[in-house]
Amino acid sequence: MKTRGVPDFLLLFLTALLVGFGITMVLSSSSIFALTSFTSGGCDYCGGDELYFVKRQSVFLLLGVVGMLVAMNIPFSFYKRNFLLIALVSFFSLLLVLVPGIGKEVNGARSWFEIGSATIQPAEFAKLGLILYLAAIISKKGNGIQKLKSGLMPPLMVTGMFFMMIVVQPDLGSAAILLGCALIVMICGGAKIRQLVGLGAPAVTVALLVYITAKPHALNRISSYLDPWSDMSGTGYNIIQSWIAIAHGGLTGTGFGKSIQKYLYLPERHTDFIFSIMTEELGFIGASVFLLIFLLFLLRGIHICLRVKDTFASLAGIGVVSMFAIQAILNIGGVTGLIPLTGVPLPFISYGGSSLLVCLLATGFLLSISREVSRQKVEEQLQKQPYAM
Repeated sequence: MKTRGVPDFLLLFLTALLVGFGITMVLSSSSIFALTSFTSGGCDYCGGDELYFVKRQSVFLLLGVVGMLVAMNIPFSFYKRNFLLIALVSFFSLLLVLVPGIGKEVNGARSWFEIGSATIQPAEFAKLGLILYLAAIISKKGNGIQKLKSGLMPPLMVTGMFFMMIVVQPDLGSAAILLGCALIVMICGGAKIRQLVGLGAPAVTVALLVYITAKPHALNRISSYLDPWSDMSGTGYNIIQSWIAIAHGGLTGTGFGKSIQKYLYLPERHTDFIFSIMTEELGFIGASVFLLIFLLFLLRGIHICLRVKDTFASLAGIGVVSMFAIQAILNIGGVTGLIPLTGVPLPFISYGGSSLLVCLLATGFLLSISREVSRQKVEEQLQKQPYAM
């Protein structure tokens, strides 16, 4: 019976820092909205409780930590054996959420299951399901992934099915993250880039047309990205208010809890635009510290994936790290005006139970891989010193 190694404590420590950063910023960014919007009729469920959102986030944080600890203690070989079941459950949930009366529609998108007073977004879990599926299939195919018909087409078709199911909700941000993760896993698994581009570009074009048809105002995001000042009180309002928050923070920030933009000037301040509030209150220095911690987290994850000898674990781990990185790039790039807004949460930081749960579960999977790396290291040392006590 193989012994289990120890989890990577640096990754655990960095995760704790990010989670602490997140719950603190949710507390600061959401309090005014929760307190005032109840009296103005904007948030009847808040009940005028300034701690409403941080209390709910704390519940999901507790569930996420338990899930991370469980995932960390499950050998990665379990995921390797049951990848198909996990992928099927993920895909079925994407189908089910589109059924009227089952899926909940918010702001024109049917992307949530409502369970009591909580909502769960299956697209978040589908990212993990697809990553595990692709890692398992590609590791089995080996160099066969370079063959177009028998190698690349099957995983690419499955990816397309997942992608389209999220696009039709419609949720272009989550679809883009899922597609980006899938492409990175395929490329790292040996797929030819020219084949991916040749087959993927037409599919993405069709998906964008479907998204624009289902959500006509999506074009407004492009126009507000190109020239937000042309409609300062309309399509350009969000990004302009985000810039004001970032500029107000300056070098050292206004101080924790002293944001002006969170007083209902900046919409979605505790979800999509939480980085703007963070930068306003903590300044360039505080935002840079956060980005440094997040970068170290990503680099540590890559380090673990490169050291593990199992191809499935390596590819799945790279997919998970890619998920964190792409999501952060889309969020921060959107709120700073570098790319069009996509409305995706900032990993570990933004308010949102599904996002936080998936982030912690995915981290638990990385920690499970790190235990295998630790076990490998111990075995290598024993082989070098077989008689050491």
